[in-house]
Amino acid sequence: MDETKIEWVTEELGKIAKMTSGGTPDKKHVEYYEGGTIPWVRSGELDKGVIWDSEIKITQAGLENSSAKLFPKGTLLIALYGATIGKLGFLGIEACTNQAICAIFENEKVTLKYLYYYLLLCRNSLIEQGIGGAQPNISQTILKKLPIRYPKDKETQLLIVEQIESQLSCCDNIKRILESALSDVEILRLSILKKAFEGEL
Repeated sequence: MDETKIEWVTEELGKIAKMTSGGTPDKKHVEYYEGGTIPWVRSGELDKGVIWDSEIKITQAGLENSSAKLFPKGTLLIALYGATIGKLGFLGIEACTNQAICAIFENEKVTLKYLYYYLLLCRNSLIEQGIGGAQPNISQTILKKLPIRYPKDKETQLLIVEQIESQLSCCDNIKRILESALSDVEILRLSILKKAFEGEL
């Protein structure tokens, strides 16, 4: 890819894509949860890449009587609160989320896969902007003002995503090799100790 020919644009995230947060049905109303079939995703579940299910489900009454919203398959989710700030995931199904999650929707300018990796890069910066004590959080306002640098051409965005995923796959392979080697080293250390105390060294 010839980077000199790429037309780069920098815009605030809020000017690129629409976004909104979820909500939590009142837990005093058992009927909002009992027998529910609508997936309701919490921020701790955003470490799974693509989300195909949720631990908690809500009912139609819970959806209609709260600020929860049903988001479409493919929506990009980002956590706003606490230790999970900046964690990301895609919906593989239609689902709701709690208010600790912001949903980012498909748009005409930037592919969600590109945004996913760009936001992953920005996670430490978002954590630093978190406000509060034991449970720091970032607001949608902070998120909307986040500058995003992207190629104007969507095909170029997808090529960059392909390169990222290819090289990250190599990193994962190296990690597995190193972990296996470390495991072998630990086995060797234990073997040496065992032989030492059995008089075999």
